[in-house]
Amino acid sequence: MRPERLARSGSYSLIGSSFAALAALVLAVLIGNGLGAHGTGVFFQAIGFFTIVSQILRLGTNSSIVRSISEQHAFTRIGESWRTVVIAVVPVAVLSVLVAIGIYLSAAPLAEWLSGAGETRELEELLRDIAPYVVPSAVLAVLLTATRMMRGIVAFTLLQNILLPLSRVLLVALALVWAADALGAVRAWMAVLPLWLIVTVAVLARPVILDWRARRAATEPAGVAARRFWAFSGTRAVGGALETTLEWSDVLIVAALASPSAAGVYAIATRTVRAGQVVDQAMRLAVSPAISRLLARGDLLGARTLHTKVTRAMILTSWPFYLTLATMGPAVLAMFGPEFVAGSIVLTILAGAMMIATSAGMLQSVLLQGGKSSWQMYNKAFALALSVGLNLLLVPVLGILGAALTWTACVIIDTAIASWQVHRRMRMLLEPRKLLLAMTIPLAVFGVGGLTVRIVFGATFPALIGGLLVCGAIYLVVLWFLRGRLGIVALWREVPVMRRYAEQSPDPAESSPDGAGRADESTSPLSRRR
Repeated sequence: MRPERLARSGSYSLIGSSFAALAALVLAVLIGNGLGAHGTGVFFQAIGFFTIVSQILRLGTNSSIVRSISEQHAFTRIGESWRTVVIAVVPVAVLSVLVAIGIYLSAAPLAEWLSGAGETRELEELLRDIAPYVVPSAVLAVLLTATRMMRGIVAFTLLQNILLPLSRVLLVALALVWAADALGAVRAWMAVLPLWLIVTVAVLARPVILDWRARRAATEPAGVAARRFWAFSGTRAVGGALETTLEWSDVLIVAALASPSAAGVYAIATRTVRAGQVVDQAMRLAVSPAISRLLARGDLLGARTLHTKVTRAMILTSWPFYLTLATMGPAVLAMFGPEFVAGSIVLTILAGAMMIATSAGMLQSVLLQGGKSSWQMYNKAFALALSVGLNLLLVPVLGILGAALTWTACVIIDTAIASWQVHRRMRMLLEPRKLLLAMTIPLAVFGVGGLTVRIVFGATFPALIGGLLVCGAIYLVVLWFLRGRLGIVALWREVPVMRRYAEQSPDPAESSPDGAGRADESTSPLSRRR
């Protein structure tokens, strides 16, 4: 994939993911200020349970759709993509209906299991309310992945990362004005799902119909395609369920063992930190098909070079965010309400953990697109067991601090295992030394700079804004002058105001020992062919 095309696709994904993250933060601000710590805890308790169930019901189809359609495109096989969508959607829809009925009928015992004494009534009503939305949520997730592969990154980004989050923010805001309670907020959050399911079906209809008309050109028998699809999806279904459960189980455990108020503070801290994952999500969306094609052709060198370039970009774009959270945590959390400032130490710990995870790059995508979904499944199973065990041990003693320490331990161990598997077992040798410059710059500007701002001016909102403006300006200047060594010339070309200057400047990366920039393109057989 050419640097310009990769940069453009990554830019679209990053814009969309950034908007979705901003919308999620705005939603959290609305929930925090509108419901307080207790109501926020109940809200995220219900949303966490719903998200886990919805992810399980996707049955691992997201990665299988990307892998299957990428393979079809790589070998110019037509008339098979529509069939991939049908193979994915039908089992998901049928199982979702059965699970929705089960949740509705068993809402009382589920609420008793998920909450502490005296807190079950409200959660029971919420569980009955969310049950009907399980079906559109699971089916929508599958169709959005198909939209990404058959309609392109722009259509996918517009639907999933802009329109869906925006509609949720607007509807939840109206619900909080009308009746400031967790029940109304959860209902508003769910209500948009049927609408966007209908819109996604309409968007996807044309490419599916066109591919269906070419079905006679399909070279792979339908039965073989279905078996291959679900053989890959089987382990990914378990891995995806484990990954989402790992993401939300700590909130549920804190709510059950501590209180909904503690869960509210912890949920706000974790959701704030996870906003920094927009870069990871954007890069996965933009680069996973390219990684899949390179690995399918056995081009480990091309995959490694692309992964190093992407990891460098992830560090440069996400570390400033995490460092700001770590150094100015009280000012950030105060935006959600005064009750949430108590989570500032937790926020600092979580931000450090996410910096470690980001520095490893797209290891999960490499494992998945390299056909190693079973490895990832075992990794997530171990991490989830560790998370549940440590949370059960530490939360009763340390509260949300124990949950934060558990999160950090799980992130470090999961990242270390995945790095070893990609580096040693897949033989896609990682290149951490080529990331040192990219790490040093944000540490110096936002780490040292942010800490200086906090010491001199305090952790106040004006200091936060002023520090971001000053550090951000310095950071952009440094990235501009070091664009060649960092291999981000193609990214600067995507900025309309700077495109002309970037194109006129010689690209030092051509001869850079770091191996960044356009030199990376030549390592891929696809690029050489072009």
